[in-house]
Amino acid sequence: MSNYGIENSGGGNVTINGAVAMGTGTSVTQHGVAPAAESAAPQDSARAAPAWDAGVVTVLSVETGAVLDELSKWGSHAEARTRQGAVFHEFTRASTREQSARTVRVAVTQSLLPGQHSAGGTVEELRREYAPRLVVLVGIAGSIHPDALLGDVVVAQEVIHYEPRKVTPDGVLRRGRTHTVTAGVQHAVNGFFTAHGEPWPLPRSPGHRALRGPIGSGEAVLADVRADERRYLREYNEKILAVETEGAGLATAVHASLGGADAAQAWLVVRGISDAADSDKNDSHHELAARNAAFVFSSLLPHLTG
Repeated sequence: MSNYGIENSGGGNVTINGAVAMGTGTSVTQHGVAPAAESAAPQDSARAAPAWDAGVVTVLSVETGAVLDELSKWGSHAEARTRQGAVFHEFTRASTREQSARTVRVAVTQSLLPGQHSAGGTVEELRREYAPRLVVLVGIAGSIHPDALLGDVVVAQEVIHYEPRKVTPDGVLRRGRTHTVTAGVQHAVNGFFTAHGEPWPLPRSPGHRALRGPIGSGEAVLADVRADERRYLREYNEKILAVETEGAGLATAVHASLGGADAAQAWLVVRGISDAADSDKNDSHHELAARNAAFVFSSLLPHLTG
């Protein structure tokens, strides 16, 4: 395939084969597709353009790379930079559903830092630039349940934020908060597992599966089987499969935006298992977990955006 390598810089908005660069001073690099004409009627902001179907948030570079590689197989790709230096990757693809003759659009960006606060800020950036209907966190997590094995992928429809607490002379009283996906996302995930089986044996990664269940989310990176957070999560819900450090912040940011003109309406978390959240925790399986998570997310897209 020829790579025309287009770059466009300047004021106003530019439309290139379905990918839109938003904001004054935005620059776009288009990958692997022929150049298209400039839009005859540039938009002034993301709010003036139709909402994008999904915004994807990653945290680690290995997660970003895995998502970009997977979505590059899914649709055409353009890279846009805002004036603040944030990078957004735009993917577009014509819908394959017979009853829906439209273009599906997905924007991907990496959070500035790990953690709940940064994840929430990234949701705000996606809202400002693309107003996605759905925000999905895709990446890696540590398992705290025997059903979630190394290389498996957890589709989390429920996130338990375990950090809220009260400190008293008699000890710490934890006040966990549960975030649950919308009914629409629940139906989409149900449809996905109905079509593929549950758990779904991953065809590209023999021995690994996609399954669904709740996850725990906090600020601490857990690397101790005796950690109080693990004990608390087991008591809160014995079916919690994994732990990570951004899901609660993302879910809270989406919830807080509901009702706004550019608000995301739903969220989902897709996490590949990279370790057992124990003393053996290391980076050696990050790529496996990230790539499996990206593949499952890509497979979910027709159900989430149909």
